[in-house]
Amino acid sequence: MQDSFVNSLLDVPVGQIETFLKQKLQGDVQLEVVEQNRISGTNFVRKVVITANNLPVIRATVSFDSSKLSEQILSELLRKNKGIGSILTQNNIAALRNIISFESGSDGTVKRNYEIIANSTVLFYVSEEILLANILANKNSR
Repeated sequence: MQDSFVNSLLDVPVGQIETFLKQKLQGDVQLEVVEQNRISGTNFVRKVVITANNLPVIRATVSFDSSKLSEQILSELLRKNKGIGSILTQNNIAALRNIISFESGSDGTVKRNYEIIANSTVLFYVSEEILLANILANKNSR
């Protein structure tokens, strides 16, 4: 059961992670943009934490080039109140995740790096750490 939950989590489509966690964990799931800064020219970095019942379950660092984004997408990103996947979904942009690397740690974490691609263009590069112990603690406490 634990492995099927983790596999399902890893297969969640871009823009659906918060919904998936809310349904599966049946608790308070929040996304917080911890930091977002321009690093040079049109290049930005964004740090995000998703919590479930006040425990961090996913940490991500997202890099993007604002020149590849529409004004609407960029405007919503700069508000810092929604996840990238949610913004893309709300703007009817079909995006895919291209996994670059994947590592399962003995410490109960999964680390993966991936690109979010729409219309054959890489829009975002994501480095993500999934804290399985915290997710499973939430799941088992229901």
